[in-house]
Amino acid sequence: MYEILPYSPDMDLRWDRFVMENSMNGTFLQTRKFLSYHPEGRWTDASFIVEKSGIIVAAFPGCSINGNFVSHQGSTFGGPVISRDFYSGNKILEIIKAADNHIAQNFKGIVLKPTSPIFSTVPTDLIDYALEHQGYIRRTELSCWTPIEQGSDPLENCSRECRHNFRLAEKQNLTYGEIPDKEMEKFYEFLVLSKARHNTKPVHTLAELRDLKQRFPEDILFRGVWKDNAYLSGMMIFRFSQAKAFHFQYLAPDDTMRETNATTALFVLAMREAEKAGCQKFSWGISTEEGGNYLNENLYRFKESFGALPCLNARYEK
Repeated sequence: MYEILPYSPDMDLRWDRFVMENSMNGTFLQTRKFLSYHPEGRWTDASFIVEKSGIIVAAFPGCSINGNFVSHQGSTFGGPVISRDFYSGNKILEIIKAADNHIAQNFKGIVLKPTSPIFSTVPTDLIDYALEHQGYIRRTELSCWTPIEQGSDPLENCSRECRHNFRLAEKQNLTYGEIPDKEMEKFYEFLVLSKARHNTKPVHTLAELRDLKQRFPEDILFRGVWKDNAYLSGMMIFRFSQAKAFHFQYLAPDDTMRETNATTALFVLAMREAEKAGCQKFSWGISTEEGGNYLNENLYRFKESFGALPCLNARYEK
């Protein structure tokens, strides 16, 4: 028999150990250490774990929104996060059914956003099957990633135009490295401007970005390029060590300096850093809008110029 235990703060250590050490698709984004950076009261937490004989077999980070259980709004991915030892056909069906019964008794509906396959340590097909078998509707958004081969320069996977632009940037002796604390405000200023051009705002405040940088110095990276100590462009990167992947999260360029090709240089140099760190993937995130209904073709074409291949982010609704 499976037991459902609603989340409480005294679970934090067990929860995080399960996600990072015992699951097949957990990332630091689903740890309580990450989720707790949000101020108290921003979300109505509805997370729960599934146990069997006192062992955590699954975690469902989530919020209660208008009477629905929704994968935690404080993270790119929610759940289910599944135990490596319980990742088999019959056990997955049992776990999903137990969780589904709990949600049906307490909520009007449900939206789940499992970890993308490229950030899982094994194929996620069993989770997809179990959710569809339990009556969930699958909706997808188009993402992409560039394969990183150890000992090979990622620039070689880029298009001819991309390589040309990178060579032009190289001639200007740009400097690549970590964005220091004293320049985080400048990074955020350009991030806000970049988002405003697309009629959006950053999900995080500057204070939250600084908090995350301190909490996860090995997993959340801020990288930039400079010319003669002048900031040109910067990015925020998530490093998923279990999946051997870098994920590009935010871009903050000084658009008055486009002629330097700094952003092209930034991406190529970040991919080179991923290769040196032993990573096998560089993730670019989604290129779709309105929940996947609209493809931003120019954005997707730009990512393809860096050797990106397609993959899907799925959400399941019921």
